[in-house]
Parts: sequence; C-alpha cells; structure tokens
Amino acid sequence: MTTYGRDSLWKDTAGIDLAAARDLADTLEKRGAAPDEIAARAAYLDLLGVRPGDRVLDVGCGSGVVTREIARRVGPTGRVVGVDPSAALLTVAREIAARSKVTDRIQFQEGSALALPFPDDSFDRAIAVTVLGHIPNGDAAIPELVRVVRSGGTVSGFDFDSDMTAFTHPDREMTRRIVGAASDAVAVDGWMARRTPQLLARAGLTDVRARAFFPIDCDADGFYVGLAERSATAAVASGAVSSADAAAWLAAFRAQLSRGPVVAGRLHVFAWGTKP
Repeated sequence: MTTYGRDSLWKDTAGIDLAAARDLADTLEKRGAAPDEIAARAAYLDLLGVRPGDRVLDVGCGSGVVTREIARRVGPTGRVVGVDPSAALLTVAREIAARSKVTDRIQFQEGSALALPFPDDSFDRAIAVTVLGHIPNGDAAIPELVRVVRSGGTVSGFDFDSDMTAFTHPDREMTRRIVGAASDAVAVDGWMARRTPQLLARAGLTDVRARAFFPIDCDADGFYVGLAERSATAAVASGAVSSADAAAWLAAFRAQLSRGPVVAGRLHVFAWGTKP
C-alpha cells in the first residue's frame, strides 16, 4: 500500500524551529517571485473577487506571499488574516510583512485549517493556496473554509497536481517514472487539484468553477527547475529508480539546461464558489 506524502516538507510544520522555517520561507518567496507565479496569483485573486474593504482569510499562509498581495487589494479599510499551524513560519511572515507598506492591514494567527479559530461568517472570502494537498485529511478543511465565510461570500482553493509535472528531458520513460514516484512522495494528496471543485460543491457552494494554470521556469535558478533534483531524490527513496538511474537522469537534465531554456513546471487548478 502506497504511503502518500512521505517526503512532504509541509504536512507537519507545526513544530519546526526558526531555522527550518526560514529555509521553507525562502522556498516560498523564491517560488512566489517567479513571473508565472506572479501572473497566476494576480489572475486567481481577480477570480476570487477581492475588493477594497473586504475581510479575507488566507489559510496556510506560510511566509505570507499571498497574504501580502491580498492586503494590497483590500486597501486601508480592509483586512487579511493569515493562518498557519507553524508559529515559526508566522514569525518569518511577520518579519517580511513589516518591510512592506501593507503590514497594518495584516493579522497573522496560529491555527489549523481543520479547525479554524474563528466564528461562523467571519470573512467575505477565504482562500487556501497549495495547502490542502499537503494536509492529512485535507478534505475536512473545505467545510471549515465554508463555515467561516458569510452568505454571499467566496471560498476557494488553489492547488497543484503533482502527477502533472513537466521537465524538458530526452528520456520519457525515466521522466515518467521519476515524476510518478515523486508525485506520491512529496504530497499527501497530489490529486487534490482535481478534486477541489467537487469538494466545494459537496460543501454546499453554488456556481462552482475552476481555472487551470501551469506556471513554468526556464532558467537554471528557477523553483521548478530545482524541483527536478528533489523529484529524483524522492524517486530513489521510494525505490522506484536506482541511484545510478537518478544520477544519469539529472545529468541529462542539466545537459538540456546547458543548451538553452528548458520547460519545468506543474499544473495548478484554482476552484471557487459562492456560499448561499
């Protein structure tokens, strides 16, 4: 029986120390600064309908990349609350937010997506970005998101499909083996993106819709380019490929990089609906 998410960096961050939190925050900030990520974030926040004066919940906020952008959109009369189970990550998120011009609109609070520390109908909108696929029993977070949003408000999730990871590579068979093994290892539910629209509908939302995004990197320093090494490591740890196979696959990938831009990326789905 496959154990999903064995190598996930995110499934249990509650007890990490500040040094580990800074490492994870660096990863999130690097990903968040990529041009495709910036464009996707702008598009899905448009779809979420964040407006000046809104009160918005960002669940699993991490280093606060999305929280800060929401704060810019809600304006001086709005408020965004970033919730995360990691006290250490929230410390880093506060440090980064303090360097922005919107820190007065942001509140960070420790808490679990499975038991949000807010009364019913507290927010106009709620969002969880690349969070639910890393949470054991992540399905149970959806009713919680719905609970804390007012009638007429919007609930949404933006998650990745770990099977739909692409690398420019000459060896299709080995790439498929590595991507498949890594998909099972790095996410508790690598298919959460496929299921989120149905989960929102089952939770009672109306007018549920979905939009696909496929952020990519092309240069050697990109977040998704770096995912190749992590995928190969996870595939070896799972026994799907040998260390020699993984090393040869990575060498061929680096050779592709030396010849010019590559494509490295992953499918994401943004799903949203309205609370009746």
